[in-house]
Amino acid sequence: MYEQDENAEHEAMTRLFDLTRNGETDNCEYSQLDSMIYGRLEQAYGSDGAAAPRPGAVQVQTAAA
Repeated sequence: MYEQDENAEHEAMTRLFDLTRNGETDNCEYSQLDSMIYGRLEQAYGSDGAAAPRPGAVQVQTAAA
């Protein structure tokens, strides 16, 4: 849907912002854009191995043994 060039990334970010501002966060386009942008942020800034909580994600904690 969106290529990984700088202009397409800017357009994707702008579209995600528009969808969020309009409250249109429960659809496939929003999910795809969110996933793509999150992945690019991980590529750009790396990861320390611990998965950061995603917005709207369900957090599960297990009991210590």
